Amino acid sequence: MARIVIGHIGSDAPVVIINPDGSITVIPGWKPEALDEFSRKATILSEAARLKTPHLGQSIIKTALASVQKEIAEHLQEGDVLILR
Repeated sequence: MARIVIGHIGSDAPVVIINPDGSITVIPGWKPEALDEFSRKATILSEAARLKTPHLGQSIIKTALASVQKEIAEHLQEGDVLILR
């Protein structure tokens, strides 16, 4: 059974995790500087996906994606269900 994660990943608000056993874990939000950096990376991914120049968008995404995934992985585990509100 997956954990259920409720909150805003990439927010300064805490995230609530409902564990498979029904217990609740609260993870503090990100620091404002980290949130700002994450927002910029997410914007880069979004804009790169819209580029029409062949392979340029993919190159940018490959470079930035690992960093974004690492930051998200600090809040989520494989198999988690994320509920954004």
